Amino acid sequence: MPLSTSFIPGIDRYCDRWCERCPFTSRCRHYHLEQHHPPKDESGEPDIFNAEYWMRMQREFSAAVHRISRQAESQPLSPDDALFSFHRSARDHPCSLKALEYAGLLDHWKNSDRIWPPLPEEAGEIIRQYHYFLYPKLVRAIEVGLTSGAGSPVGEAAEGTAKTVLIAIERSLAAWGLVYQAYPLYEDDVLPLLLHLDRLRKSVEAVFPEARAFHRPGLDD
Repeated sequence: MPLSTSFIPGIDRYCDRWCERCPFTSRCRHYHLEQHHPPKDESGEPDIFNAEYWMRMQREFSAAVHRISRQAESQPLSPDDALFSFHRSARDHPCSLKALEYAGLLDHWKNSDRIWPPLPEEAGEIIRQYHYFLYPKLVRAIEVGLTSGAGSPVGEAAEGTAKTVLIAIERSLAAWGLVYQAYPLYEDDVLPLLLHLDRLRKSVEAVFPEARAFHRPGLDD
């Protein structure tokens, strides 16, 4: 069976691998090949329900950033946070280490002896999806950036991968913002995670200043 001509070239290079929540699976060649069946929606139209889901989370992200802005201002970035060093590996870059630290903080949060209330459903989905996503994706962005102009992967841009990381961070911030709202008694436990993610977001923006402007095929149309 021939592949659909409605597939968007390169859309899978900058996605977050969360096909269940992606409104563009019907136009993704990678998804089609992995599933071994024709796209569910031959019309090629985005899934409006998932689109609304992410628009709602974008509003929550804005609220979360506003909520922590004062605390974040008291913790300015260090020079290393914004340094794209060509003398260290991508795994040892300050941004990568911050992303790895977030995974560790969340592991500690999950595995502590303290009894936590159940997470709000939407927040829990997002937190679990991006728990271990940020570090390897950010390492990848830095690796591509370090090899730029010297054998960088064909068709892949560091800024595009970094933009995917930024979006995942923003969604995680929105999810933790929902937890913060739902359980005010746990403010002292959730706030450090919010602050850490916000600092990571700012560090990635400093390292990849053109990431926001990058146009990801299909996803940013």
